Amino acid sequence: MNIGYLQETLSSITEVKPLGKTAEVNGVLCHIIGLVRYGDILRLAALQYDDEFAERAEAAEIAELNGLPEKPETNRERLRGDRSLDMTNIFHAVQTIRIGEKQFEINEMETSRCDWQNWQIPVLLTEFLKQGWHPAGLEYQSMENLFLTFMRLSGDYDCLPDVGENPAVQLTFRREHIPHPVEQPLTLSVGADYPDRLYFQDKNTGEKHWVQINRVYLADMWAEMRQTFNDPRLTEQFSAAELAEHQGEFERRFATICPPGMCFPVIEYECEEDLYLQFYSQEWLDNLPQSNSSCIGFIMKPDKKAGISGLPLKAAVIEEPMPADRRIIDTELFSCSLPRQYDDVIL
Repeated sequence: MNIGYLQETLSSITEVKPLGKTAEVNGVLCHIIGLVRYGDILRLAALQYDDEFAERAEAAEIAELNGLPEKPETNRERLRGDRSLDMTNIFHAVQTIRIGEKQFEINEMETSRCDWQNWQIPVLLTEFLKQGWHPAGLEYQSMENLFLTFMRLSGDYDCLPDVGENPAVQLTFRREHIPHPVEQPLTLSVGADYPDRLYFQDKNTGEKHWVQINRVYLADMWAEMRQTFNDPRLTEQFSAAELAEHQGEFERRFATICPPGMCFPVIEYECEEDLYLQFYSQEWLDNLPQSNSSCIGFIMKPDKKAGISGLPLKAAVIEEPMPADRRIIDTELFSCSLPRQYDDVIL
């Protein structure tokens, strides 16, 4: 850091307007600091304080200071977030913001933990304080436990919009799917019939749901990959040399995930309309994560639109390589994703 950087940081802020609005959303304290203009770019600055995150962070810091050895984390623990220090980011689901009579769409958003070593943060907060900002509810929280969010508002601005004095701020959230733990063991048979519905329970809420498995099969992902690269539409976008290079690079990376001759299990199922399921093998869940830098996601589409119950057919891929002659899979229905939408918040 140097004085030149501080000068540059100060000069980038054109003007600010404090709003100072606080509300609690799903256990997280959310505070709208105000509007800040950087040239023709307008952003809304906000702070979040998650008390549960603060407790976990403090416990982790104490353990580190005491030199306590950290036990290796299994895939199950990692997926459950047993030791996660992630905070609950309420603002990431904000879709629109109304300030007074003016409504704004969110173009982009970024959230970072407050750090005094990042001079942009104390400089910005100082500018707001000089303009009369009152950080109600957050005055005495440790800076390290606060998270700063910038939401870029749509449009170009040569001045701050006139939103009146002490305007109300309304946050409208988009709908999103949130995973809920299930962890119900299942023994699946490749090619078997599944005439009965399976009932399972959300471990968070206790609510019961059902799934109708239609089919379990082993997908030859290498054959799927070759079929994809043989798609005539790709030859319209790439030359033969470019396509061969892309395919070779993909095969090199994919071989570290699923060696040739191995398959991925696929489960076709029906369930409630807005419910999606995630399966893993029990062996993988209880193992330690493998150090593999490759990460490729797969989405399988069922051949049929409807299942045996007449409902839309869905598919879940267990992204674990298994022999093509595998017939029994000890798996878990690990989680179900359910839709969530926060009610509008008026601050």
